[in-house]
Amino acid sequence: MTHCKYLVLLVFAGLLSGPLALPAAAANVKIATISVQDVLDKSNVVQAVRGQIEAEVEKHRAALQQKQTELDALFNEIEKKKSVWSEQVKRQRERELQRRYREFEIRNEDAQIAVRQVEQKLMDPILRELDLIIAELGKNNNYDLILEVTTKGLRSRTGLLYANEALDISNKVLRELNQRLKQ
Repeated sequence: MTHCKYLVLLVFAGLLSGPLALPAAAANVKIATISVQDVLDKSNVVQAVRGQIEAEVEKHRAALQQKQTELDALFNEIEKKKSVWSEQVKRQRERELQRRYREFEIRNEDAQIAVRQVEQKLMDPILRELDLIIAELGKNNNYDLILEVTTKGLRSRTGLLYANEALDISNKVLRELNQRLKQ
C-alpha cells in the first residue's frame, strides 16, 4: 500500500512541476510577428507587378466589354423585332444570341485564366524570395517562432489576438525584399 501512495505522490509532483517548468522555458523563446499583407502592399516591386497585372486585366476587359455591347445590341434587336419576325427567324436569332453568349462566357473564362497565369508568373518569384527572407531573418536573429498577423483584435484570422508592436519585423522584411528585388 505504501508503494502505491509513493507512486501517486510522484505522479502528482510531476504534474505540478510540469506547468511550473513551462514559464521558465517560455521565457527563453524568441518570437516575432509579421504582416505579410502589409509587406506586399508596401513593396516597390509588388507595386510594379500589380501595375502589370492590372494592364493585363484592362486588356481583357476592353475586349470583353466590346463583346458585351454586341450581345446587348443583339438582345435589344430581338426584343424589338420579335413580334414582326416569323417564328423561324425569331428562333434563329435567339439561337444566335445563345451561341454568342456561350462564346462570351468562354472568352471570359479564358481571360480570367490568362490573368491568373500572369499573376502567378510575376508573383511566384517574389513570394519565394519573401519566404527565404523570413526564414533567414528567423535563423539569423535566433527566432523560435514567427507568427503572421493579418488583422488586429478579434477579427484576426490567425488566432493571434494580441502581440506587442515591438515584435513586428514587417519593416525589416520589407526593406530586405525591396533591396533584393530592386528593379
